Amino acid sequence: MLNQILALAWKDLKIFFKDPGAVALIFLQPFMFIVVMSYALSGLFEPGKGQIQLLAVNQDRGTQAAAIIRQLDEMDAFQVETTWEGQPLTREIAENLIVKGKRNMALVFPPDFSEVLEQAPGATLRRTKVLVIVDPATSSQFVEPVLGTLQGLIERSIYTAMAPKGLDYLFEKIAPQTPVEQREAFKTQAQEAISGGLLGGKEPVVTLERTVPPGMRVEKYPNSFQQNVPGYTIYGIFWIVSLLAGSVLQEKREGTFRRLLVAPMSRGVMLAGKLLPYYIINLIQLAIMLGASSLLFRMSLGHSLAGLVAVSLAAAAAATGLGVLVAALARTEAQVGGLTVLLLLTMSALGGCFVPRFIMPNWLRTIGLITPHAWALEAYQDLLVRGYGLWEVLPKVGALTAFATAFFSIGVWRFRFE
Repeated sequence: MLNQILALAWKDLKIFFKDPGAVALIFLQPFMFIVVMSYALSGLFEPGKGQIQLLAVNQDRGTQAAAIIRQLDEMDAFQVETTWEGQPLTREIAENLIVKGKRNMALVFPPDFSEVLEQAPGATLRRTKVLVIVDPATSSQFVEPVLGTLQGLIERSIYTAMAPKGLDYLFEKIAPQTPVEQREAFKTQAQEAISGGLLGGKEPVVTLERTVPPGMRVEKYPNSFQQNVPGYTIYGIFWIVSLLAGSVLQEKREGTFRRLLVAPMSRGVMLAGKLLPYYIINLIQLAIMLGASSLLFRMSLGHSLAGLVAVSLAAAAAATGLGVLVAALARTEAQVGGLTVLLLLTMSALGGCFVPRFIMPNWLRTIGLITPHAWALEAYQDLLVRGYGLWEVLPKVGALTAFATAFFSIGVWRFRFE
């Protein structure tokens, strides 16, 4: 019995290793996914790498804002930038960097920040605001820690700056005859009580105002569906590659293409006819996923139906074009399966479908731009989250169209009908 088991096992191993391309892909798939995801998430697990990058615009006429910026930068969780390309940051520069997708958050400290923190007691209480400019496509999981940390630093600075003056004012009013030694002792105890939060609950003198760069129309900040649905939708539509390539391989094996060669048509026309039904399936898939998300989860589909249609048409074309390319390169079913998984997992990871691209290292974010996934995801986020319209997403539609054209052209060039 053992010999029979070993003989059957040896037979299947020989069959498996007869296809070296499929063998290589089987082992390359998990390795590539591990490498990409490990680098993409490296900032979350290695202290001091500044996984949350912040722009800080210091308009303060005093020293309090600079002190808070310095404290933020000294924390392992943040990397604070006050200059860009050698120039001090302004609000306009920071907003432009967020619009271009180079950074996701900026803090703007007002000119009267120190004056408010250091104001003397007894006068009319002054208040001010620190602007927190955020790309609305940024997950709240990364925004909230920044807001909480900043609020804590501001409150500590307020207590440090205002408490001594308030205590001096208090003692001058209610206990002018008290000996100096007793006043100083009571002053120390009272200051500790104030810094411990006994005066909490009142309206703060400094508040954080969350806003977005000009041009982004956001009535309310996006929920998890608006942030996650585009990524997983793009990941899903590219699996049409497996169906298309598998179907082409089957027709090669059954000799369908050989019979079609006698017809008066070019190979491009023949492949286009093969591609069209899968392109239509992709569009239906997109419509169902976006429509169901809108109906079931009340997810906003943005303000531009034309933009949504244009991006969907281009994304579906890129996915089906990649299917033609895989069909041209793969020779066996095992190769189709292996190459499909390798390409789709790696491209989805690089493109930000699994992990937001803004937490990736800069070099990996740049590499991600070689994938259609990154352009499609940015385009959908422009429409669904940032409130853009057709005009703003046209460059990304153009990039997706270029990917589709390149995939289809190379696929036609390398395609063999036998």
